[in-house]
Amino acid sequence: MSDPRWLVLTWRLPAASSTPRVATWRSLQRLGAVSLTPGAVILPYSEHLLEQLEWIAEDIVQRGGDAYVLPVTELPEADEEAIRQRMREESRREYARLRDAAAGVEGRELAALQRAMQRAIDRDHFTAAGRTGAERALRQAARRKEEP
Repeated sequence: MSDPRWLVLTWRLPAASSTPRVATWRSLQRLGAVSLTPGAVILPYSEHLLEQLEWIAEDIVQRGGDAYVLPVTELPEADEEAIRQRMREESRREYARLRDAAAGVEGRELAALQRAMQRAIDRDHFTAAGRTGAERALRQAARRKEEP
C-alpha cells in the first residue's frame, strides 16, 4: 500500500447552532484546508496536519457531530493539480493582501502583519507566488518604522 499523499476530513454537525460550524471552519482555514464539498476538506499529508485534523475531528464529535479523518493515497493527477492550484491561489491572494497592507502600516500594526505573514507561510503548502514580495514589503515597513 502506498503512503498517504492527502488528508480528507469529512464532518457533519447538528444544525442547532452555527457557532460550532464557524469554529470548525476557522480552525480548518488556519491549516490552509481547501473545501471539496460542504462538510469535506483536503490538505496535503503530513504528521502535523494529521494530528491537527484529528483534534478538530474530536472537537466535532464532542459537539455532537460526526467526523472522519481519511488518509488518501492517490487521486487522479488532474484533481491533485487542481487542488494544489487552488491552495497556491489562496496563498497568493493572502500574500498580496499582506504586501498591500504593509505599504501603509505603522506602529503595532507591523507586529500584527508579521504574525499574519507567519500564519500565511504556515498555510502555504505548495510555495505560492507572492511570498517574496510580501516579505520584502514587510521588511521595508520595518525599516520605515526604525527611521527617525
